[in-house]
Amino acid sequence: MKTERRDTPRIPIALEAVLNFNTQNYQQSVTRDISLDGCFVETAAQPPAKKGPMELAIKLPTEGTQKFHRFQAQVVRITPTGAALLFDKVDTDAYAALLDLVFSRQGRGLW
Repeated sequence: MKTERRDTPRIPIALEAVLNFNTQNYQQSVTRDISLDGCFVETAAQPPAKKGPMELAIKLPTEGTQKFHRFQAQVVRITPTGAALLFDKVDTDAYAALLDLVFSRQGRGLW
């Protein structure tokens, strides 16, 4: 059994995301799971070529609507289908939306 290394709960959820990992090209993506610390994004095209900083936008529910929130993140693991990202800089509005999402879904299981 794997030991969980996250400080906050991870929830499985597919959210629309846009990656910007080479400052020239934006890539549509979808999250596989998310926590307050980071997320795993699945990529239809090539995943990031190397670990390091990137920017992403994730569409999160905010005040009854869906809104893109921007995150600065670090690519910490790369797989053939995507990348694990650790959030680096998160603004207050994005963190509040993320906090609401994670704790409103916690314990509901897969959907």
